[in-house]
Amino acid sequence: MQAPEWNGQDKAGSLTQWIEMLNVEARRQFLEAGTHVELFFLFNEEGIMEVIPIAGMEKDEIVRELKKRLTERDGYAFIHISEGTMRHMDTADQADMLLVHAESRDGLSVAWCSTVAMQGEKKLLLDAVKIDGEKLEGRFVHVFQ
Repeated sequence: MQAPEWNGQDKAGSLTQWIEMLNVEARRQFLEAGTHVELFFLFNEEGIMEVIPIAGMEKDEIVRELKKRLTERDGYAFIHISEGTMRHMDTADQADMLLVHAESRDGLSVAWCSTVAMQGEKKLLLDAVKIDGEKLEGRFVHVFQ
């Protein structure tokens, strides 16, 4: 995985490059291992600050800690990689997914969602679907507001 170069004059563009690269890498790792560890990538005005693996924390606690770290360290953005379950809009059906979600202080909000499909015991991923922030819901959406 080659990390994109951060451009302080185009932070939103740089963050977009990061989420696109991390989506490809997260999909590769998921297909290789059949799972993906939950991670946060935190960014400031100059680029990547910290990568934080999440284990053994409740979701509400994670949100509080994320907001605290972003505030204390003057964070510009984060990218969150996780596995989750989504409900289809027109039915009660649910599907597992791999989610790569980004939020920034200046309003960028986007997620790449890859539905998990089973082929016998093997996990596959359908093509990633890009979802703009106004269509997103959840604990980690609009953290900067």
